[in-house]
Amino acid sequence: MRYYLKEGDSISGPYSLHELTGRFDFGTLSSTTLTMLEGTDTWEPLSTLLQPPARPAVASSPPPLPPLADRSDATGGIIPYKNPQALAAYYLGVFSLIPAFGLLLAIPALIPGILGLKQRKRRPMIREGIHAWIGIILGAFSILGHFVIIVSMIGH
Repeated sequence: MRYYLKEGDSISGPYSLHELTGRFDFGTLSSTTLTMLEGTDTWEPLSTLLQPPARPAVASSPPPLPPLADRSDATGGIIPYKNPQALAAYYLGVFSLIPAFGLLLAIPALIPGILGLKQRKRRPMIREGIHAWIGIILGAFSILGHFVIIVSMIGH
């Protein structure tokens, strides 16, 4: 876009907006200097060209949160904080896979796993049954694996 300048009775131009901005920054033009966009017949002060573009209004506060019943937990349901027995069974089952030391954790993994499943059955809103199942399965697998290793060591 090209602009003309009117200073007193004198008209000069055309200039680019970059040129006008440079002259204004250098101090050779004032904000009241009249400018006209090429192809129009309206003179406006240079200050109207140099104003930053209008920005859309920014919300002053975040949108309200949905009711508590509609929100999921912050972990996205990954950590069973509503069923601590299932969580304990899960960790005991995972750590029961450690050779030798894991046998001490395998049997305790079964107990909270079963209790976690019972709690889930009593309270259907608790959905974290998979952690209890993982604890039970890994605990049983660890007991079986340790049993096989012990029997094979005794047999030789």
